[in-house]
Amino acid sequence: MAKQAKPKVSELVEILIQQMDEFQKVTKERNEILSNSISKLKYLKVDFNVAELEAMKQSNRQILRKDFENFHAQTIRNNKELLSVQRKVSSNKLLYLTVLNIFIFLSANAMLYVTFNDSINKSQLENLMKDNNKLKSQTESVIRFFNEHPETALKYKEWLGN
Repeated sequence: MAKQAKPKVSELVEILIQQMDEFQKVTKERNEILSNSISKLKYLKVDFNVAELEAMKQSNRQILRKDFENFHAQTIRNNKELLSVQRKVSSNKLLYLTVLNIFIFLSANAMLYVTFNDSINKSQLENLMKDNNKLKSQTESVIRFFNEHPETALKYKEWLGN
């Protein structure tokens, strides 16, 4: 691998001087642009018409006052409507509605309790079905036995007759 030659101090100094010159040129250009801008701003004149601003302020206050009065009037109308509704609904009517709601709630719960308490649960139903199938198979076995042994069937019928 070839060794890279290290730059000499004189070369580094020369590069540094070139960069300093470039920096000074850029700084000088920017300073000139800034000074031109500042000189142009000196000649700008801004006038305020206090009377016009005061008139705008007064008109805005009038608009706000009118909006507030409209809002206040609407609030008063809403309050009157709510008061009339409240007067129509007396405390006796509210008590009646509350008692009616409680009665309906209790009766619905009672119906649900009776419905679910008296119903057969799944395991009981399965046990009943197993017992039923067992009895059916025993009955079929007895019928088959009597069909295969008719004498025994006759004796059984006689025995039942007594």
